[in-house]
Amino acid sequence: MVNKKVALIGNMNNNFSAFCKYLINDGVDAKLFLLNNDYFHPSQDSFNNEWESYTSQLKWGSIETFTSYFFKEIKKEFSKYDFLIGCGTVPAFFYKAGLKLDVFVPYGSDLYSIPFYKIVNPKRQILSLKLSKNQKKGIKESASIFMAPTGGLLEKPLKKIKVISKVYQAGVPMLYYKDYYSSDFNKMKEKSDVSKKILELKKQNKIIIFHNSRHYWKTKEDFYAIKNNDSLFKGLKLLLQETNKESNFHIVTFEYGIDVDESKQLIKELDIENYVTWLPKSNRKDVMIGMSLSDIVVGELYHSSFSYGVIYEALALKKLIIHKRIDSLYENYYDELYPMLYADGPKTIKDIFLSIQDKPDLLKKTGNSGFDWFKKHKRGRKMYFSKALLPKSLSVFS
Repeated sequence: MVNKKVALIGNMNNNFSAFCKYLINDGVDAKLFLLNNDYFHPSQDSFNNEWESYTSQLKWGSIETFTSYFFKEIKKEFSKYDFLIGCGTVPAFFYKAGLKLDVFVPYGSDLYSIPFYKIVNPKRQILSLKLSKNQKKGIKESASIFMAPTGGLLEKPLKKIKVISKVYQAGVPMLYYKDYYSSDFNKMKEKSDVSKKILELKKQNKIIIFHNSRHYWKTKEDFYAIKNNDSLFKGLKLLLQETNKESNFHIVTFEYGIDVDESKQLIKELDIENYVTWLPKSNRKDVMIGMSLSDIVVGELYHSSFSYGVIYEALALKKLIIHKRIDSLYENYYDELYPMLYADGPKTIKDIFLSIQDKPDLLKKTGNSGFDWFKKHKRGRKMYFSKALLPKSLSVFS
């Protein structure tokens, strides 16, 4: 793979931005291509301008661009590459262009939604049908699929597609963790508004509960997107009622998600506004600055999940994690699971807060253990990825 050209197409959650960094640092000639509907950008996750040298912007990716003009452009551009890795709508576009992905890395809706046609706006009906049909064909034609175990959330739609691809139960890097231990990160932290707000709270001896998941709990339209953020706020209220005294716990969350207003209204109704700080929707680098100063990270509380961005962010920054993970769904895939505290509703949140409120050493110890797991399994994924797919000379996760 070294000395051969690798293209990573699509950048949901900035996953491929991180992956590209690992490849480049390992001596691979890798390029990142952003789809025209990618709303994550490498600059949002970078502390310098290095991303400019390996990133290009495409004019296609959205349903409106699913036309023969772009299929010809795709064939011309990407036939130059020796290895193609894609996500999002890339399987559909590549299939129509007569190309096949070497690796498809689904992030969610590109597997559970796009391949399955739904009635949409009449003006987009035909294009939607074509996109769905070709997305399914493109996924089936991909040489391999890399997908971390999801406990059935993505395995079920994958089974429906009846893929002939080789499926590897491993994902790709979701973040370039070395950035968060760099001098550039520390310099930016000193200037950050997010940093200033959280440091002010810490001066008041607050225990920072960091919750950067998208607010999606009142709305039920997208089953896979439900987070149950409300359980966090209700759990804190239960704690205050049970102890009948002030608490040092303080939630920091972001104005991110369709149910932000509903969360704000709930917090008002629960009368815990003094226990919650809202920050504007932010780039990941600012989110990571805030998380680095926090004590606890709360993830998703509705679906059982093992790996998603918030989890790996917290592990990389040595934070105690609270979220919903049904261990029996994942024990067959890992020799050990990272340390965390299970919560799936207000009562379990309240019980956790009661159990850890006077144990700062536990927070630190659990965070350090999580980081040890992260480093160990980062090396494991490196070996797994290289042995399964790439030459041994390519250590993409070093």
